[in-house]
Amino acid sequence: MAARAFDLLAIFPLLPLTILLVLQTMGGFDARALWFSDEVRHADVYQNVIDAGKWLVLQLNGVPYPDKPPVYFWFLAALDMIPGVRPPMLFLLGAAVSGLAVLWATYALARATGNDKATGLAAGLILLSGFYFLGVTHYARMDLLFTAVITLSHLCMYKGWRRESAPAWLIAGYALAAVATLIKGPLGLAFPVLSSVLFVLWQGKVRRLHNRDAVAGFAVMLVILLGWVAAAWMTGESEYLRNIFQDQIVKRATATWHHAQPWWHYLATFPAAWLPWTLLLLTAPWGRVLRNPVRDALDTRKPEGLGTAYLWISLLSGVALLSAVSIKIVIYLLPLFPILAIITARCLLRLPATNSRVFYLLVSLLLFILAVGLGAVAALPLLPGSVRDALPPQALALLDIVAGAPVLGGVCLIFALLLFKATDRSQPRGALLTLVLFTTVFVQPMALYTAPSLDPVMSPKAQAEIIGAHAKEGYHPLSYRVYPGTYTFYAGTQLEEITQRDWALLDAALSAHPRAVIAMRLDDWEQWPNRPASAREIQRQWIVDRQFVVVVTESAAPDAAAATPEGAPVPTVETPAAAGTEGHAVPDAAPAPAVPVEAPASPAVETPATPSASPAPTDVAPAPQPEAITAPDAAAQDQPALPAMPAPQPVAPQQTGNDATAPGAPE
Repeated sequence: MAARAFDLLAIFPLLPLTILLVLQTMGGFDARALWFSDEVRHADVYQNVIDAGKWLVLQLNGVPYPDKPPVYFWFLAALDMIPGVRPPMLFLLGAAVSGLAVLWATYALARATGNDKATGLAAGLILLSGFYFLGVTHYARMDLLFTAVITLSHLCMYKGWRRESAPAWLIAGYALAAVATLIKGPLGLAFPVLSSVLFVLWQGKVRRLHNRDAVAGFAVMLVILLGWVAAAWMTGESEYLRNIFQDQIVKRATATWHHAQPWWHYLATFPAAWLPWTLLLLTAPWGRVLRNPVRDALDTRKPEGLGTAYLWISLLSGVALLSAVSIKIVIYLLPLFPILAIITARCLLRLPATNSRVFYLLVSLLLFILAVGLGAVAALPLLPGSVRDALPPQALALLDIVAGAPVLGGVCLIFALLLFKATDRSQPRGALLTLVLFTTVFVQPMALYTAPSLDPVMSPKAQAEIIGAHAKEGYHPLSYRVYPGTYTFYAGTQLEEITQRDWALLDAALSAHPRAVIAMRLDDWEQWPNRPASAREIQRQWIVDRQFVVVVTESAAPDAAAATPEGAPVPTVETPAAAGTEGHAVPDAAPAPAVPVEAPASPAVETPATPSASPAPTDVAPAPQPEAITAPDAAAQDQPALPAMPAPQPVAPQQTGNDATAPGAPE
């Protein structure tokens, strides 16, 4: 029956793919706060696009931001025109719409390369049932839009190179490659152009690369790219362009300062990113596949095999290209997902009944293992202290606040049993629908309940709002060795940023602005030489895998009652625990009256870039959502609750130094 349902859905494949994507994403649009690091940083970049008119040369925290080109933010601006759509909901909506574009582009590429509707539908369903793809559709980045445009470029290139002359297809393909480059970077043109050259060589038509239509397409790509470069140059941003070409392109490709990995990195990480479909490698009919590999490969040079040739050339050359680049991050693999989904779909739909049974049995076992793991997370509070003490403090910070683990584990267990007992595993089409139903059900509590519960560790919103509230009281907002732009969006004001470890720079900043509110790493706070006598910690929070503190300093030294003598024990303020956890104590050296703060809005999902190693654990447990902080003005009494989103203040943006080891540096 499930196989029959698959055949019915294959009549209009884009409709079920669209409905499923909407069901998987719509519940999480406004459920959580923006997370560290890319979400909050890109939110501030977008605000600068809209509020300051920085449409060509992006800015972060009031200074040029050369890490990314502007087209993704233009895309967000277009979505922002929809009535009722506003930040921060806008950014997660952008991820969902981009995910839909990937599904449609994948289906179109499948059909263009000679596959039927069923294969195109299966390719889309494989993406929707993939764990990593599911997570990316719930994290606001430009990678999904980047992937969709690259996939469409592949489609146009393939159509063009198959013909003796196809100016419309090749011009469109090269233009899309240029647009992809202006979404994220030069990999946008590298993927389709490299695939094109190798595909033409595979056909034995080297002269085809010199035809007028090919030259015209390449020229259009250059005009688009150089047009943006010229426009940026005319705005006086020559240093911005130098940074892009020298640091963001050349250095990242040849000798990156972060996320450097060995050449085999993707061979180790790709299998995990492609789960559960990696398990298909264990059950594929390899005897039949490898019976005559040379003849089969040569057959792809025939007209009926060119689609298969282009897909395999694009996949293998893409992996080789990424492996040759110095910087390596798993999400760089995403543009290869549509191609791999089509290849996987072809294999799945041709899977013999016995192999299909074994494959879905392995998938059900994987879901059972996930259920056991989530059950262990739910049982963590019941474990003896010796077991908890053996866990890294970063892990405890998350595990102590995560909500919904029993529900998620129950969903995994139910579908593990369904795949094992109630599904005809010999029918790969029908069982595929069961697997997609699992991810669609699983993501509902994940997006609405579990992800928001992680806000206190994954989002800097709580600290940013404290900084913004103090800035309104006249404190100078400052960050020391914090990844640039981390706090700006939720603080509602720009911060002076010192990104390198240089205490003299911090001393100079405080000399110019004695009354300041400072965000810094916990280890820097504890090791701060010549710490001002008036400096006092008012909030402490884990952000991903490192603890950060918010500190205030006063223009005059505090009186004896307010100062904490060196070496004296730091008093604590008890704060309510996050949902489902016991309360944690937060150190606070200030005896000034406490002011209630509105709890930060609920939280979200994927994997921000991971910060550098965390400092040694302290005996103070993290307090992600404190509900009481020291008042911005020690003399204030009975003040109203601080606003959740203070208005921006005209603080002159500064960024001092350049710390290559800043936590969480993304690609």
